[in-house]
Amino acid sequence: MPTHTLTINGEKVTITQKGVLLAAADARPNVRPRRHGVLIGSVLWAPKDLLRTVVGNDDLGNVDSPRAMKAFDNLGFQTFTETVYTADGLPFVHPENQLRTQGVRS
Repeated sequence: MPTHTLTINGEKVTITQKGVLLAAADARPNVRPRRHGVLIGSVLWAPKDLLRTVVGNDDLGNVDSPRAMKAFDNLGFQTFTETVYTADGLPFVHPENQLRTQGVRS
């Protein structure tokens, strides 16, 4: 059974695929997913909300949604990130998320 270890508030926490399924079966999401989501069965969870439910702690310290999504992705769950499109139908990438090229030095 797949496992993933995260550091939450300085402590190593290991979550398992089975543990996620059990925790999600006994709970419902507290918040509606906005930009990121994790699909458990037929329920779409916000990644941090699901992680709080799985670890039983509201304080996730420095764990952000992308880190939580990576953990669930590594455990084999489907994860989703919102895609926004421009008027001409191309995916919009926020300037902060664009690849940066190194300036050429002469």
